[in-house]
Amino acid sequence: MADSKFNDFQRDALQEMGNIGAGSAATALSQLLGKDIKISVPAIAMVPIEKMAESAGETQGVVAAVYMRIFGEIQARSLLIFPQDKVFLLLDLLMHRKLGTTGEFGETEQSAIKEIGNILISAYLNAIAKFIGLNSVPSVPALAVDMADAIFETISAELAEAGPEAMLIENEMTETLTNLRSKLFIIPDRDSMRKILEALNNTMKGA
Repeated sequence: MADSKFNDFQRDALQEMGNIGAGSAATALSQLLGKDIKISVPAIAMVPIEKMAESAGETQGVVAAVYMRIFGEIQARSLLIFPQDKVFLLLDLLMHRKLGTTGEFGETEQSAIKEIGNILISAYLNAIAKFIGLNSVPSVPALAVDMADAIFETISAELAEAGPEAMLIENEMTETLTNLRSKLFIIPDRDSMRKILEALNNTMKGA
């Protein structure tokens, strides 16, 4: 993973920013699900745009992907990916079903996934805004259910307008009965990446 752009302090700062976002997301999801949800961030790294599909780690399986544009002082795209079997478990929790019950994406399930994606993505965006002082506003979420490679191919034109790298935030959600993993890509445009680096440098200097 190409995170050599960041020095040790910046990587530590990004990890802390991820932890803040995870805490906010866990609180919001716990309230939504009515269950105690814990979220950890095993890793944050920068990956080249052309390596995103490979980094998603689900190229041979069906995934549910929530896509959102990001506007404001940070211009970016965001893509949250759940393996299909894991998102079914999350929907079971949300809808108070026995684990293993959900097996298709009906209209209600699709709306629920979008709301979960909106909560997770917005939590991390808010963490970025607070940590580096740059505001952002997400668009309405869009959902795709397909092979991961097909989803990345569909948004390739959008990604071509972004910067050369994406921020990959790995999420591990833990509930009493199950464990869920997802991967969130935040893809800033070149100018926004520059702003993020400058903000991190200013944080280092105590500005």
